[in-house]
Amino acid sequence: MTSTTRMANPPLVLLTGINGFVGQHMAAYLLRQNMNLLGIGRRSSCLMKHPNLHYISGDITQSAILTQLLQEHPITHIVHLAGANDVSASYADPVQVLHTNAWCTLHMLEAVRAAAANRILGFLAIGTAYEYDFQTMPVNETSPILPVSPYAWSKQIMTSFMQMYGSVYAVPTFIARTFNLIGPGNATGVCALLAKQVAMMEKGHLPPKLVMGNTAVQRDFLDVRDAVIAYGSLMQLSAAPFGHVFNVCSGTASPVSAIVDLLQHYAAIPFEVAVDERLIRPNEAPLVQGDNAKLRAATGWAPTFSLAQSVSDTLDYYRSLL
Repeated sequence: MTSTTRMANPPLVLLTGINGFVGQHMAAYLLRQNMNLLGIGRRSSCLMKHPNLHYISGDITQSAILTQLLQEHPITHIVHLAGANDVSASYADPVQVLHTNAWCTLHMLEAVRAAAANRILGFLAIGTAYEYDFQTMPVNETSPILPVSPYAWSKQIMTSFMQMYGSVYAVPTFIARTFNLIGPGNATGVCALLAKQVAMMEKGHLPPKLVMGNTAVQRDFLDVRDAVIAYGSLMQLSAAPFGHVFNVCSGTASPVSAIVDLLQHYAAIPFEVAVDERLIRPNEAPLVQGDNAKLRAATGWAPTFSLAQSVSDTLDYYRSLL
């Protein structure tokens, strides 16, 4: 697979979920590439300001909104980041997560097919590593699929919709099956939750005791700033058949205890570690590790941020908030 790309001149990228953790980093990256950006989110105003950024407040779960945007703006690329990402909440309300992640994407695909099939050069949607069966590591794009949560199922159904429209209707779809993202700006995930506690300890808002779940589980952590560069590369692909899935991951697995060790190194005060059994998820995979060889071959991408840098920057981010 080659790294051939195609770009309109000038491109106009529609970015959903622009106000989210990944959305803000994605917008910043695209703007640094001198692209024109049309962002959409539920907030009344955008958290970012830039002369090449136009923001629209709207709810993409309303199926007519994308058709309207495609008719009113010369959109050439779509990066679809908006969605429901709370795994625990998905068990309580599977209908909502399926509607937001799967059916909303289906409506977007149909709007593209009906209104802009010849104009859209790339449609990238974000999947999850938790679509996979984690019996054999590392997992690649041909590994068995076995979602275990409604959230993971919603992403797998979304992936199937993207593949169908790529295969049947030649919509230029690509799926970034993403592993555990970390980095400044994150509000969820183990690295963010632990870094926030340390920052609060340093300010005296918490006692010097880091409360956490299972420290032995290993995850494929990738800095969000590396991830958005991968997304930008996939958005522009033309060589791969439409509907292809690409693992977006570091290719290595680190135990959660490694994040704790780094936080102890960077913290301004000493602290002890306490395990809360209530924070340990049942049936949690002990090891999650991805293979990013397909992404590397298609785009030439490679991760650049170390785990240490990601943890340090996440801690500094929470320090800046207090």
